[in-house]
Formats: sequence, structure tokens, C-alpha cells
Amino acid sequence: MEGRQWRDIIVNQLQSRNKRETTAFHDIITFQSRLFDNVNTLKNENLQLTLLNERIRYTSSESAHSTAGAAGNERIQALEQKILAQQEELTSLHRRRGESAQQIINLNARVHDLEKNLQAKDIIISENTALIASLRAEIQMYENNMTELQGLNQVLRDEHQALQIAFAAIEDKLRKAQDENRTLVERLIKYKAKDADKMNEENEHFLKSSNPTAFFINTFGRVSFGKKSDKVRKELEEAAREGGGRSSGGSGGSSEDKIAESMPYYAATLPTKVALRFDAHDGEVNAVKWSPTDRIVATGGADRKVKLWDVSKIGTVESRGTLVGSNAGVMSVDFDSTGTYIVGASNDFASRVWTVADQRLRVSRKCDQ
Repeated sequence: MEGRQWRDIIVNQLQSRNKRETTAFHDIITFQSRLFDNVNTLKNENLQLTLLNERIRYTSSESAHSTAGAAGNERIQALEQKILAQQEELTSLHRRRGESAQQIINLNARVHDLEKNLQAKDIIISENTALIASLRAEIQMYENNMTELQGLNQVLRDEHQALQIAFAAIEDKLRKAQDENRTLVERLIKYKAKDADKMNEENEHFLKSSNPTAFFINTFGRVSFGKKSDKVRKELEEAAREGGGRSSGGSGGSSEDKIAESMPYYAATLPTKVALRFDAHDGEVNAVKWSPTDRIVATGGADRKVKLWDVSKIGTVESRGTLVGSNAGVMSVDFDSTGTYIVGASNDFASRVWTVADQRLRVSRKCDQ
């Protein structure tokens, strides 16, 4: 199809060239041909007249001494005038022939130049035709690539939409899990608070029931005891009754004072101010543990990190490193008895062991959910 169009284009160009370079000069070429024919005819007539003139001259030379008639002289003059007219016309035709020949030469030169231009244009047309063919092939290739890319883009859009839906579902599950985890943590905190209160009550009950030094003096000056064993309480009451009749001004003092002085006692104080405060993690701090050997504190937080802090200097804290590798918030930390290893348990159902010296992860074990 493209080769047929190329041939049609060349034929049309040749026809337009002939119309532009040949048809316009058709009249001149026809006139030139007629001039050539006229010139040939005049040459023949001139030759015949020359022959006739020679014959007349020859006849005249023979009859030079004879008397010629008036009609013969007139005929000779008429022929001479006709010869002169024919010679002038021949000269004019030669001049016109020269001019026509020059025009033909100029036109041939112009046609030659136009043919060169046409050849150059034909070469340009051939190059442009080849370029157009290559560009069409390239356009076809790009269209095919674009179609493939559009199909791939559609597939990626579908996958992206499916991933968004899956991500939304997973995010919803995560939100529900976080809410459930938050609820469980709150319940755990409540249970731990209840356990702590219960443990405190049991400790108080144990101290009051087993420590013989837990006593107080009521408003009547008598010694009152808490929940003690009956035996101890009876012994103390008997000792108080025995010393009841003695004078309080004696050198030994009252029996209650003696009993109180003879018994050991233990004092406990609550902290009244914060000694050191610092931001340990980006979020909540879930676990704190002292090293058994050094003044190092390990903290675990919701930022999935275990951090070591040096609190040996009073009033200041210095970071000793960060232990990474956990995939969820660290909920508990602990040292071994030598302070060489530290273990951390996180919400990703895994426990990890690091060495304190080089802070490298040594063991990672995931528990069954």
C-alpha cells in the first residue's frame, strides 16, 4: 500500500513538472518547428532562384550584343527585386532562428536546473518517506506499549484497591485488638491493684499477728496489742499485772515501759520528694528493673525498645544504650543474677535475651498464642 502511494506521488510530480516545464513552452516549440520548415522552404526557393538567376545571366551574356526587348529587361528587374526580397526575408528568418535557438538553449538550461532540483526533491521525498515509515512503526510500537501499560496500570489499580480493602480490614482488626488489649491492660491493672491491696492487707495482718513489737498505748495508759498470738498476749498481760502494784517512781520505771524498751522495733519511711526524673521512652514505660550488680536501671516501653540508664551519679542520668529487635511494646524486663544478660518480653508473643556488655541480641523465642 505504501509503495503504491509512493509511485502515485512520483507520477503526479512528473505530470506537474511536464505541465510546468513543457506545456507552457509548447507554442514556442511549435513555432520553432514552423520556422525550421519555412527556412528549409526558403532555402529551396533561394536555390531555385539562384539557378534561375545564373541561367538568366548566362542568357544575358550570350545576348549581350543583341538587343533585348523591353519585356525581357522588365522581367529581369522583377526577378532581381524578388531575389532581394527573398534574401532580406531569409536574413530575417536567420535572425529569428538565432533568437529562437538562444531561447531554446536558455530553456534547456532552465529545464536542466529544474531537473536537478527535482532529483534533489525526489531524494528528500525518499528520505522523508523512509523517515515517515520508521516513525509510523515507532508510533505503532509506542501505541502497543501504551496499551500494555494501560492494562498493567489497571491491574495495579485493582491490586491497590484490593490491598486498600485488605489494609482497611487489617486496620479494623488492629483497632479492635488495640481496644481489646487496652481493656485487658486496664483489667490487669485493676487486678494487680486488688492483688497489691490484698497483699498489703495480708502483710499487715502477718506483721500484727506475728511481730510481738507491734503495740500501742491507749488513752488510759494501758498497753494495747493488735492481733497477736494468745500466748504472747497472756504473757504480756501477766507481766503488766505483776508490775501494777509497784510504785511508778522506782528506779526501774513501770512494767509497760520496761516491756517497750526491751522489745525491738522496726521503722519504715515513705519518700516525700522525687530524687530523679527523666523521659525514658517515646510513649508509655511498661517495665523497670534494677541491675543486681551495678547502679543500672533497665526500662521497657511501648516504643519497642529496652533502654539502659546509669544512675550512679547523684542527680543525673546517663544513657548506657538501647536494645532493639522487638516487634511490639516491651511489657517486662529482668536481669540475670550476674547482671550479664537481660531478658525482655513483648506483646508480639516473644521473649528476647541481650548481653549487657555489647548490647547484642542473642536469643529470640516466640511463644504460642
